Order: sequence, then C-alpha cells, then structure tokens
Amino acid sequence: MINSADYLIIGNSAAAINAAEAIRKTDRTASLLLLTEEKYVSYSKPLISYYLAGKLPLEKIFYRSPEFYKKNGISLHTDTKIIGMDTQKKELYSSGGRKYRYKKLLIASGGKPLVPPIKVCGGSTLDEEISRLEGIYTLANLEDAIKIKEYIIKNEIKEATILGAGLIGLKAAEACSGLGLKIRIIDLSDRILSANFDQKASELMEERIREKGCLVNTSSTINKIIIQKNTLQKIVIDDRETGCRLLIVAVGIKPDLSFVDRGIVYCKDGIKVSQTMETTAKDVFASGDIVNAKDMLTGRDANIAIWPLAVNQGKVAGSNMAGKKEVYEGGFLMNSIEIMGLASISMGLSMCSPGYDIKTLTKEGPERYSYRKIVLRDDRVIGVIMLANIERAGIYAGLIKNQIDIRGIEEHIIKEDFGLIQLPADYKKHLVTGEGIEV
Repeated sequence: MINSADYLIIGNSAAAINAAEAIRKTDRTASLLLLTEEKYVSYSKPLISYYLAGKLPLEKIFYRSPEFYKKNGISLHTDTKIIGMDTQKKELYSSGGRKYRYKKLLIASGGKPLVPPIKVCGGSTLDEEISRLEGIYTLANLEDAIKIKEYIIKNEIKEATILGAGLIGLKAAEACSGLGLKIRIIDLSDRILSANFDQKASELMEERIREKGCLVNTSSTINKIIIQKNTLQKIVIDDRETGCRLLIVAVGIKPDLSFVDRGIVYCKDGIKVSQTMETTAKDVFASGDIVNAKDMLTGRDANIAIWPLAVNQGKVAGSNMAGKKEVYEGGFLMNSIEIMGLASISMGLSMCSPGYDIKTLTKEGPERYSYRKIVLRDDRVIGVIMLANIERAGIYAGLIKNQIDIRGIEEHIIKEDFGLIQLPADYKKHLVTGEGIEV
C-alpha cells in the first residue's frame, strides 16, 4: 500500500507542528501527513523531566491535543519509523514496510541520544544492547521517562547513576532526586555543564548539587557494565566495581541522519539548508534539531538544538513549502535551566576567552551562588552567563539579537540592577510598544 500526501512531514515536535500550522495558514485544502516514531500526539520535550519527577501529570506536557490534528486536516501516523528515502522518486520507506509519496517533504525528525560503546559483560557494547536491557535508559523522549518511572516503582529503586553532566543529565539527576533517590553523577569532563558554563559557573552549580546530597565524579567514566538476566546489576567506574540498579545515559544528542538520502547534503552536525530551510534535494526541506543552520553570531552554519529555534525554523519551512516566501535570519544558542532550585541561563558565545577583539566582564552578586558573565565583541554583547538572579536575561538576549552598540553604558552592563533605564535611547524607543507610550 502506498500513502500519498501533498505535504509530508517526518516528525511531530516543535519544528514539525509549527511547519504544519504555517502550511495551513496558506493552504487549507491540500493533504498533510505527519509521521512520527512515537505513539503520542505532540508534547513538550523540555517538560519530560518534570513528569518523571512527579511535578507534572502526563496530560499537562502535551503540546497539541488530538483535536488539533482533526481541526487542521492533518493525518498523523504514529509508531512509524522511516528507514529510507528516494528523493528522485519522492518516496519514503518505513520499518513496517509502508511506502509514502510526497509532493513537498519536511524532515523534522530531530536527534537521537548518543550511547557510548561501553563494554557489557558478555562481549557486546552498550550502544548495541541498550534497547533490550532493563535498568539502563536514555532520557530523550516521553517513552523513556515513562519506562524509568515504572522501573523505579516496580523495583523499589533507591539510587540512580547519571552518566553525563550536561543539561539533560542534570535534569535527569534533579528528577530522580525529587523522587527521593540518592544520586551519583559521572562525567568525563573536568567539570559539569562544560559546554555551557565557564569554570566559575560550573563550580557554583556543582557546589549547589553537592549541597543537595548528590555525588559528583568528574574526569571519570564507566568502563564496564555488569548485567544478569538482561538486568543491570553493577557498573565499573574507573576500574572500581560498584552496585547499580538504575543508569541513565545522558551524554548528548546527535541528529538522526540514518535514513537520509545521498541526494541531500549533510555533515555529522546535520542537514545543510538554505535560508528558506530548503535542502539540496528538490522539494525537500528540513528544520529543527536535525539541521545545520545559520548561527547569527558567527555567520557560520551550526547545529543549535533548542526549542525556540526549532519553532522558528518550522514556521519558515512550512511557509515556503506552501509558496509563501520567508527567510530564516538565524539564531544563537540559549539554554535556561533550574537545577536543585538554582536558576541559570547561558546564551550566545558565552565560552569565548578574552582576545584582541573579545572582552569579558564577570561579577559575583550579593546572594549565594549569584554570578554573571558578559562577553563583548566590538562593544556588542555576544554572550552571557547568569546564575541565581536571571530576571533581566531578556534584556541581554535583546542586546545579543539586535547587536546593539553599548558604548557609554559598559560600566553598568555587569551590575545586578542593569535594566532598561541604562539602555541607549534609540534602542529603548525600539523596545516600546503600545499606543500612547513614550520613553
């Protein structure tokens, strides 16, 4: 059986849903089909750790209801894994033996978790065996969170080991800690959140995590996993064996390029796209975590896998698929996360070191764990790190996005009370909205 659609979208998350909505704004009648590996309607992936922790019920994390698909004339095929494609024939092939044909295609299938090739007793490696093992999970989607929660309850788990101290790893740690589990975090890097934080910010966040009773092992790794009857029993950390009944692997996410046709140019960081989100194959677009798109701060293409950019890219892709010309202007990295009650945000090129055209300003605030770092290039903000007090993060984000010249206010920009009053007059007028409001 062949399934055909005018518009076919692989994916069902932020980029896919926003693309579908953009298509329907221009074209209400053409057939529109979404394919997803998962068995759920669209949900907010940033919220799955809150579900795991018991802070949100399952129904609260869904991004769109079943009624959304019906109202917009969208056919949704769940449990559908695409394993191949032919851009010349305009066909897709699923693991279930189904064939799909399209007129316009959007690839918005996102990424998949990295699983390191750790030795598992018996001669295999974790990346080969993880799908069949009990007690070892990733935390990349809702099904992962549901399985982890069920496993904890069923087996009365009291401790959890988290491999990876990045954003996903620390959210997993916080969620399991919220369930009353004792937490051990392991990371190969010399500090936690090394991709997002400088040395000082990492130290402050680690201090907070340790204060909450978590063990943190940096510059460390798991050498071997010991299983019995396909169930995790022990792990070997730096050649030391220790009991472990629950291991969450959170070492990173990579674009899922396993099915992508050779007619589409891509690299290890994702599919290459134009400013209209078109790929190198005719009538094929891509958006979200699977693409290599413009970083507005470097001018180069980069894989910036964050929700807001996936939304914007999806809107641009959908509009262009339906014939309405739109351009993606680019974006920059921005991650906001609260761990163990400590709020933080990292945006832009926050990890740049001082150089001939780079200046960094740092300041520790009056409250515990408070820290701020501003990175400047040619009198413009290009990066920010904030811990504890992040109330004015939106102002800094605006300065980065609009590349505002901050000469004359540089002395104020690092202060805790930095705000609208110190901004350049012309920029303040730009920010003001609403009838009858003046600055």
